[in-house]
Amino acid sequence: MKAKLIFLITIIMMLAACANNNEELIENGNDIIENNDNTYKNVIDLSFTSVPKTALIEGLPEEGWIRGKSIYFGDLPNQIESTVHLYVDSNENPELRPGEGTIYGFLEHDNKLYELGEISSYGFNGIDVNLSDRTYDGIKEINITGGMGATYIELKVIAYNKDSNEWENLLTMGSPAIADLDRDGQDELIAGSTGSLPPFVDIYRWNNDCFERAEITEATGNLYAYLDTINDEWIIKSGLQNVEPKLYKYEAGKLIEYK
Repeated sequence: MKAKLIFLITIIMMLAACANNNEELIENGNDIIENNDNTYKNVIDLSFTSVPKTALIEGLPEEGWIRGKSIYFGDLPNQIESTVHLYVDSNENPELRPGEGTIYGFLEHDNKLYELGEISSYGFNGIDVNLSDRTYDGIKEINITGGMGATYIELKVIAYNKDSNEWENLLTMGSPAIADLDRDGQDELIAGSTGSLPPFVDIYRWNNDCFERAEITEATGNLYAYLDTINDEWIIKSGLQNVEPKLYKYEAGKLIEYK
């Protein structure tokens, strides 16, 4: 009789422990998800920090700068007519060949010029100016990329704000990569190291007002992070020195452990 009583008490305690574990899983539903094989994946909610946008200011090229290229955007649906002018600083080094040197950009709209700042440190080669809808509002922004260092490329995203009637620099970011990390039909903007150590990954997303950024190394508490692919899926690998990295998938503002 005593043995049966001890057995019943043991069963009750085990059931209570299981119930507590289930309650903890429910309470921490944002931190753990269950696999089909009854194993669990860690989930990290990324903390995104707003990236301030800045209004473009009017300005003129300096004396001696030479206009080398103009890209006209007009007569396109839902677009604001504008022209991007690229100038080379011919005063910088008289020994440079035509088209070499630091390139500066200006945006022309309604007979006014607005400063875009430095576009490239390596002349016109490698500069790309195009339209792409990075905010997914049906209106394409002006995207400008240019080389700023031996392995460093910078992207500027320029848009017209109809509410304030201002041209704005929505984002300036370095070493851009563009990929649909979670296959939701919308590309993410990813900054990653292209030569600097330790490697890093920052993810940018649009929040309907401005871009915001999440730093993967900070979120994971690791030293490094980099993008890779496994079975045609984008994977983020992040770890510490001399330790096997952990693998994550990005999905809707979260990192989900990849197993």
